[in-house]
Amino acid sequence: MESGNRLKHNGLKNISKKSDDVAKYYDNWATDYDGTLADWRYEAPEQVASMLQAKLSPKSVILDAGCGTGLSGKALHTEGFTTIDGIDVSHHSLEIAGMTDVYRSTYTADLQRLPLPIPDDHYDGLACVGVLTYLTDSLGTLREFSRVVKSGGFIAITQRSDLFLEREFQTVLEGLSSEKVIEQVRISEPRPYLPDNKEFGDQILVHYVGFTVV
Repeated sequence: MESGNRLKHNGLKNISKKSDDVAKYYDNWATDYDGTLADWRYEAPEQVASMLQAKLSPKSVILDAGCGTGLSGKALHTEGFTTIDGIDVSHHSLEIAGMTDVYRSTYTADLQRLPLPIPDDHYDGLACVGVLTYLTDSLGTLREFSRVVKSGGFIAITQRSDLFLEREFQTVLEGLSSEKVIEQVRISEPRPYLPDNKEFGDQILVHYVGFTVV
């Protein structure tokens, strides 16, 4: 018999992409978010943190873009990173993230509203885990991520397998490469994303994408 957490949030794959709706949805979910994701065997934060660890020094300054309750920050900290900033649209999630003691700072930011309030070349690396679902302007988003990361810095992100195709994500990456915004792009094969969530299971997988900023 499935746990209560596994039965929650039916319709997750199709929730509204409007920022206000996303913020409200995750504000309401924040208190039991970590437990729910653990029940679904969510491993994306650890995978992305490992990608960054393989490319960057532990002294690197990392932006956790869409940090939520801090799962990604904790994974980054476990990999040895000690200077991490977290931004998210959900106030309640940020409150919980701030209590993890792994972030240098956390603050509210709407990743749909570009440019972000961050200077050029401000970070050595950037993690964005489970967030691109809600950022439909893939080209604008990745261009902005590349703006705030220094030349030679590394960005690691996830994208759902269905949206990777629907939004022609590989074409977006190839375009940024041809413009010499990014280089050394690596795209994983589709891997399990939320394997114990009935809506996702073996139907909606995830691509892990990493690239270097030019």
